[in-house]
Amino acid sequence: MVARLNFRLIIFFLIFFKLQGVLNSQDIMKDINISINQALESYKSNNLKIIDIRTYKEWKMTGIIPNSYLINMHEEDFSENINFIKETEKVLDENKEFDVAFICASGARSEIAANYFIEKNYKNIFHIPEGILGKNKDGWLFLGYPIESYIDK
Repeated sequence: MVARLNFRLIIFFLIFFKLQGVLNSQDIMKDINISINQALESYKSNNLKIIDIRTYKEWKMTGIIPNSYLINMHEEDFSENINFIKETEKVLDENKEFDVAFICASGARSEIAANYFIEKNYKNIFHIPEGILGKNKDGWLFLGYPIESYIDK
């Protein structure tokens, strides 16, 4: 009977701490979203730096946000860009005094990137859920926010 009680207590605490981890991770995910309108206002007032993590092809197709940092998360074949983390860490380290938001086409990749760097203890990190295109034509481009042509450098 004592063994059964101890086993139940152990299971209870394992479930409790596991749920705490899930709840904490959900709180983090809620806090990283910055609305596209907030992002535009912060960007215009130079309080927000934007890292565009789409591919070169995507940049060419839709254009880029002026003065954004262009660091492709994936290569054209969507294989991993092996320099992505190192290049992004350099930009984040150079911009510690600013808020930094990740953006991609529709918000999926930018959320992954933002969560990764938050877990690496970077501060003031956000992602723009609507992205450049958006899921319902509600992205940066469709709202008429600043875009310029991408020119290979």
